[in-house]
Amino acid sequence: MEADLKPLEFPAIQRLLERLAATPYGADAARALEPAPDVTVARSLQAAVTTARQRLEAGMLPEIGALPDVRPALRQASNPGAALSSQALNNLQVIMQETARLAGSLADAPGIYPGSLDDLLPPEALVERLGEALHPGGTLRDDASPALAEASAERGRLRAEVEQVVRKRLESLGSDVASRRVQWHQERAVLVLNAELAGSVKGVRRGSALGGRDQIIEPIEAVPLNNRLDTLNDRIGNEQQRLLRELTDRVREHGEELQRMLGVLTWIDLAFAAGRMSQQMNAHAPALLDEARVHLVEGYHPLLLLQYAEGSGPRPVPLSLELEPGRPLLLITGPNTGGKTVALKTVGLLVTMAWCGLHIPAEGDCSVGAFDRVMVDVGDHQSLLHHLSTFAGHVEVLKRVLEHAGGESLILLDELGTGTDPDEGAALAMAVLDELRSRGVFGIVNTHLAPLKDYAGRHPGILNASMQFDSERLVPTYRLLPGEPGISFGLTIAEKNGLPAALVARAREHLAELPSARASR
Repeated sequence: MEADLKPLEFPAIQRLLERLAATPYGADAARALEPAPDVTVARSLQAAVTTARQRLEAGMLPEIGALPDVRPALRQASNPGAALSSQALNNLQVIMQETARLAGSLADAPGIYPGSLDDLLPPEALVERLGEALHPGGTLRDDASPALAEASAERGRLRAEVEQVVRKRLESLGSDVASRRVQWHQERAVLVLNAELAGSVKGVRRGSALGGRDQIIEPIEAVPLNNRLDTLNDRIGNEQQRLLRELTDRVREHGEELQRMLGVLTWIDLAFAAGRMSQQMNAHAPALLDEARVHLVEGYHPLLLLQYAEGSGPRPVPLSLELEPGRPLLLITGPNTGGKTVALKTVGLLVTMAWCGLHIPAEGDCSVGAFDRVMVDVGDHQSLLHHLSTFAGHVEVLKRVLEHAGGESLILLDELGTGTDPDEGAALAMAVLDELRSRGVFGIVNTHLAPLKDYAGRHPGILNASMQFDSERLVPTYRLLPGEPGISFGLTIAEKNGLPAALVARAREHLAELPSARASR
């Protein structure tokens, strides 16, 4: 399903999931989350989220620790001849250890992943080889290969020999310096002496220490041994580089398995994050149907619900409605600030979330059908930069809707027909509704144009509705009333808010003489 995510504020849902993800893999998946391409995929993720929520409630949801991102390393390893660093290889070890642990923890939760959890198990041969070659901290073991083991042993012997030579020279300088340790400078054994003592030692000056007060001296008798040690260190470095290329070749050989492993880890982390979000919203899974329709029973706008839970917003009013094949269109009329736009966004957001496999916050059992797209026209499209009026902006959206909308589409149009002459706007809105009805399109249309209420009452397939308004207190209740066309309280509100009574009375006289009022008599 395709959906207009931004006008529905779906990016806020993505950001919330991203914060709840434990790994960079799940966080990236949350940022890129969009409706599933078909209902089978949506049901699979929904089942995973339900499993995660159930285990979370039972205290059985395994924690995923902080994990490194090995995707750049795997891309590098895919190039023949590449050599990953020992730290990158260690990061891969960490990931494989975590996925193996997760596979064991979730063995009794098949709903967490639609495929085989065996894909979460790392390649045994790679695990074994990296374990042989790397220390737990991520450095290469000295015995990672026979050649490296031999060279490392030789280096140990040579270091001891050169250190003994330098120690002998140190002791020859007198008892006041004999207690000093042999120093190492760039893998060469040296002495660090003050300038006076340094002048008495024949050797190579390698620099200064302690801000220039001391000199670094390599005794002449240590130079041949240090040179041999340099040559040996080069040999060891070459062998380590060869070994890193060999280990990287092993990683490349198992590239497909590792990518599948990361794919399962990503899916599970996203499901865990969605399970936590479900708990925060006290949400549950809607039924995902094979035919286009929507049935909401006291569903909440999720972002308004979270604001209320955090104490930063009022308690939202739940929304109940049904769009079904016999009556797929709902026309909501009534005063501004009455909640029409919130109702429209609530439907679009809940349908989109359901098609992402997410749970939705609602008091009752809800069902969401198989739509091919959700198209939205919400907000003021006026643009000074592009010289685009509000009306022209709405027309651009209508062109896209009329180009793509069909019998499995859900369209959400806010303030249809506004931005131009009311009579022309109403006429255009009626023509658009004629076309949508003829195609069997599902949707919600908001308007405050009075002629559209009569239109909806005369035509099958479209139901009048309004947002309830407390006429005594002159405040909206934000509750949807299906089957009841809205009433404008503009003049009453104007009078209650201080406009002169005589002026409002004249306004009512003018209203009675308007063409729309005479036509409805």
